[in-house]
Amino acid sequence: MRILILGASGRVGRLVVQGALARGHSVTALVRNEASLASIAAADGALTIVKGQPQDQANVEKAFAAVAEDAPAAVVVTLNSARTSDNPFAKPISPPTLMHDAHVNVLAAMKTHGTRKIVTLQAHGVGDSFPTLFLPVKLLVRYSNMGIGYKDHEQVEQVVKQSGLSYVLARPVRFIEGPSAHVHFYGNKGEGLGSLKTATRASVATFLLDAVEKDEWDGTTPVISN
Repeated sequence: MRILILGASGRVGRLVVQGALARGHSVTALVRNEASLASIAAADGALTIVKGQPQDQANVEKAFAAVAEDAPAAVVVTLNSARTSDNPFAKPISPPTLMHDAHVNVLAAMKTHGTRKIVTLQAHGVGDSFPTLFLPVKLLVRYSNMGIGYKDHEQVEQVVKQSGLSYVLARPVRFIEGPSAHVHFYGNKGEGLGSLKTATRASVATFLLDAVEKDEWDGTTPVISN
């Protein structure tokens, strides 16, 4: 199938691109900087790169129509709000509703082109999973600029659930580096999770692709860890 990936140049998104190609899928990637995926595209002709931004409806439409008569069967969103540095407390430089606006555009295009499913990377603590966050993290979400992204994701949840389309909103715990490993599930709220769980980016990328290919998680917001 063809998969459209938004956020394809990020650390998780790049792994999703590589994993999708390895599974034999065709990939369309909407990115701001085409050079960010040039080496992968040069090695695999199944990757189509479209330059643009997901909060621009025309750019999103261009990505859906990039390959004639081969519209995406599914969308994976691994977007993340940009900051002035990798520090999670650094000043955000992306619009505060980046994720919401991108999803509004994508969901509209999905309905136009008959695309059946969207799989979005969120985070533990969004929506119903907030009560199971470790207390210090709760305080950071409530009283620091980390909360901007969480509010944006909660708006995403609303528009996705109202769309009538198949969806999976994945909510992993704290990221670490490392190989793909077994993923544990803690329901939609994170019951029984504990405070010290982590997940490798590779594991999460693998799960996002599994969620595209299978229907067992459709309509859920799974909290996941290794």
